[in-house]
Amino acid sequence: MKVYVVSHREYEFPSDDGFLPIKVGGNPKEICNKYVEDSIGDNIAPLNPSFCELTAAYWIWKNSQEDIVGLAHYRRYFSSSSDDLKIKNKRIASTAELKELLVHADILVAKPRNYYITTIKNHYIHAHHLSDYTQLRDEIELQCPAYLKDFDDVMAGKKISLYNMFVCKKSLIDDYFSWLFPILFALERKINYQDYDAYQKRVFGFMAERLFNVWLHHQRGQISVKYMPVVNLDGENLLLKGIGLLKRHFWSKK
Repeated sequence: MKVYVVSHREYEFPSDDGFLPIKVGGNPKEICNKYVEDSIGDNIAPLNPSFCELTAAYWIWKNSQEDIVGLAHYRRYFSSSSDDLKIKNKRIASTAELKELLVHADILVAKPRNYYITTIKNHYIHAHHLSDYTQLRDEIELQCPAYLKDFDDVMAGKKISLYNMFVCKKSLIDDYFSWLFPILFALERKINYQDYDAYQKRVFGFMAERLFNVWLHHQRGQISVKYMPVVNLDGENLLLKGIGLLKRHFWSKK
């Protein structure tokens, strides 16, 4: 089992040997004493500015040999009520705990965020580009029409699992990645994202957060999902996030 911790910078990483930092973004500096880079082997490392943590996800898909794999972020992990493993005095789930949870579930993902006042579709088009959303839906209809209802159902809802985080058998996440990446690669050729600002240029990472939920929705009844709370080691300003949501929803300020 290996949980890859996506990072582009030096940071404090778990002491648990089951976690392994994976460096993204092409930063030449070392991030810790032991890590792998998403630029070796079969990789899409140059796409990191627009694919975000998905360059690490692709590397895991194509290069990892573990039976169970996961993806976390240098600041975000699945949290725990146990004191067995801590970073910055925050409790995070150890790989032993994660493996035990997989006895009763096929995949661990982030607990959904509830947007309450808006749908996932409206949140996306207020925060990003409507044309990107339209092209994403069109690509789903073109490549995998059996998923179109799942897409519309998820986008009409108000809850979404974020961060592209997971822990599961590699064979299962391989199935997801073999569905996800052809969609994103097709869109990468169609969307003029090179003209976007640095934030909007992360378009394919944003899309993947939605598509992960679409894929999970389609698998209902076939796989069991456990939703895990996520801890941010630096903390999160929920008030500012709420204000940002209101600005985008009511005043269309991106």
